[in-house]
Amino acid sequence: MFIIALPQQYAIQLQLLGGIWIIQTLPAVVLGLYTRWFNPWALLLGWAVGSAVGTWIAASLNFVPIYPLVIAGYTFPGYTAFYTLIVNLAVAVISTPVFGWLGRKVPDETVAADYHA
Repeated sequence: MFIIALPQQYAIQLQLLGGIWIIQTLPAVVLGLYTRWFNPWALLLGWAVGSAVGTWIAASLNFVPIYPLVIAGYTFPGYTAFYTLIVNLAVAVISTPVFGWLGRKVPDETVAADYHA
């Protein structure tokens, strides 16, 4: 009923937002599972910032999927979700040592016996 009752343009806009939001989970899931370096709070912060920036960019550009990134006078058009994924990763990388310095380090509870059957 949701799809039938709403205008088709809303469904397209929600699909764009869904792509932006779902890709933001990639660093938290993959890096959180396969590395020990990242602080879990930093990954969560990266997810939140990436999701917020992606939503803001999409809404400010009237839900067009291409964002024209301008650096030093050059324009680099690219998929909004890709650019916000870079923001997500940058926030996670920068905030991981910050959380460590603040004493917010989460201890690793795995032991060598956890890896042997």
